[in-house]
Amino acid sequence: VVYRRSLAEMPARKEEVEHAMEEGIDFRLLNNPVRILGYENPDDRRDPKNGFVTGIECVRMELGEPDASGRRRPVEVPGSEFTLDVDCVIIAIGTSPGGIIVNEDGLTSREGVYAGGDAVTGAATVILAMGAGKAAAKGIDEYIMGKAE
Repeated sequence: VVYRRSLAEMPARKEEVEHAMEEGIDFRLLNNPVRILGYENPDDRRDPKNGFVTGIECVRMELGEPDASGRRRPVEVPGSEFTLDVDCVIIAIGTSPGGIIVNEDGLTSREGVYAGGDAVTGAATVILAMGAGKAAAKGIDEYIMGKAE
């Protein structure tokens, strides 16, 4: 989890954060994602690596005065840019209402497309979203293995 504030300002329930940490989730606090980086080979559009994520460009933050929400406002630390090497990015920036319909494995109405979390259930806990992710991972594995046969 890359988050621009500290744990004290995080708008999540304490027990959710504790459970996530127990699950081994790495929290990169006081860091702000700026840009998602990806592999692109303009010489060969058929290159199977084209479009894959390679990293997230981030900047370090420090806490300033409280903003309208009462939480301390994150302020960019000049010259602190760095790249976090990743091969997958899941954007979780709010609790907008759910609207994607899925089966028990997280499969949507489109073949090979899975969904979970707030996009399906509406605002809920991180633990429920993690459970949906595990169910979808199982469904995705079964889907891929079935295609490989």
